[in-house]
Amino acid sequence: MDNALNVRVTNWSGHKLPTGFPEGRRMWLHVRFLDYGGNLLEERGHYDYDEAYLHEEGTTVYEMKLGMDEDIAAATNMEPGESFHLVLNNVIMKDNRIPPVGFTNAEFEAIKAAPVGETFQDGQHWHDTLYQIPVGASEAVVTLWFQTTSREYMEFLRDKNVTDDRGQIAWDAYVARGKSAPVAMDSIIY
Repeated sequence: MDNALNVRVTNWSGHKLPTGFPEGRRMWLHVRFLDYGGNLLEERGHYDYDEAYLHEEGTTVYEMKLGMDEDIAAATNMEPGESFHLVLNNVIMKDNRIPPVGFTNAEFEAIKAAPVGETFQDGQHWHDTLYQIPVGASEAVVTLWFQTTSREYMEFLRDKNVTDDRGQIAWDAYVARGKSAPVAMDSIIY
């Protein structure tokens, strides 16, 4: 694509990236296009620290999303689809996490760990994202962010626990410790 920036994220580990529990962990690309004066022209993947909210439009978010199929939903009188109900979830709705070194589709399908919603070729342990460069841009600042847990997951824990106050305790700890502020994994200026 003409006038586009290709950002490649490479996984040199022996596991999917990001790894860990799927309910909250995620990575994303934050891209800021600046003009010659250093003024912001466009931004993709902005994170609002006050609200602990990720603006996902126009960028790539690497994550795994689980959910319930029609049968489990009917048996539990709940809605099918994406869910944070760990015990009830029986379907992978999305898994675009970057495969590890040595990845093959057959091996990952055999252990029910194949990508969902993204295609990776055998041996591919990277992901490319294309960003259209806006007119007048002279620089792009790209940062790969990692977050241990999302606001949406913590709200679920707080709001769905009706047996005791542990959901509220978890929420209060989340807020008191900075709302799981994301950490920059890498950054580059083009």
